[in-house]
Amino acid sequence: MNADLPVIPARQSSAHKRDFGRVLLIGGSRGMAGSIALSGIAALRTGSGLVSVAVPDRCLETVASFHPALMTIGLADDDQGRFAISAAANLSSLGSPADAIAVGPGMTKCVGSLAIVQRILEMSQHARVFDADALNLMAEHQLLVSLDRPCLTNVVLTPHPGELHRLTGVSPQDRDAQIAAAVQLSTRTGAVVVVKGGPTVVVRGHEAHEQWTNDTGNPGMATAGSGDVLTGMIASLMGQGLTSWDAARLGVHHHGAAGDRAASRIGMAAITALDIANDIRMTPA
Repeated sequence: MNADLPVIPARQSSAHKRDFGRVLLIGGSRGMAGSIALSGIAALRTGSGLVSVAVPDRCLETVASFHPALMTIGLADDDQGRFAISAAANLSSLGSPADAIAVGPGMTKCVGSLAIVQRILEMSQHARVFDADALNLMAEHQLLVSLDRPCLTNVVLTPHPGELHRLTGVSPQDRDAQIAAAVQLSTRTGAVVVVKGGPTVVVRGHEAHEQWTNDTGNPGMATAGSGDVLTGMIASLMGQGLTSWDAARLGVHHHGAAGDRAASRIGMAAITALDIANDIRMTPA
């Protein structure tokens, strides 16, 4: 493992499941229930003691079927199997016991999803990860533009180049400019930004200007759901007590290492996101 990376906190023999973080993951919709299920499986494999997945009600049984250890919560949905606008009303009570919350995978950009993202942004007492359509909603409705100070210091944003383009206006074809834009976004908001790609770069610009480049992973990981796995991993690590900066870097490193193990086992072309999740090993490389 890279010498500058943090390590997973040691486990005491007297520990119980609540000592290893309670994570709440929010996302999914009819036809995209697998996205948030992958995040949940990854959070379990990364070491979370308790993982709850909040999904549109009609997706509950589908998501629950992916792994018996996932706890599923059905929220109000519309007739298309997306979050209803009333789904956001219960988030405060659902989130109160959670050590970390992640939102976005598979949720679509409906009005119910927008209400959820807006509510999670307000829950400043929680460590949070925003991914996928949560980022797209932030960009479309300029939810980060109105911030008048860096206030997202316990937040990780995980955009791929297209999502970063929507957030910053910088072309996905200009990698260096996107990384510079991510630093500016981090400075303005206080969030750690994971700039996904080959290689993935993690930046923080608030207080300490730092940039970290990952050295694991391979092109076979460019597959549907790979980012959803990363979201679950980072949320899990934040729930276990790591800072946003440490959780983002360690999550990215182990995500890439899992992809490398999958490539060695079945070849790059055969890798699926579920293979990446199943090859997570939270031990020193």
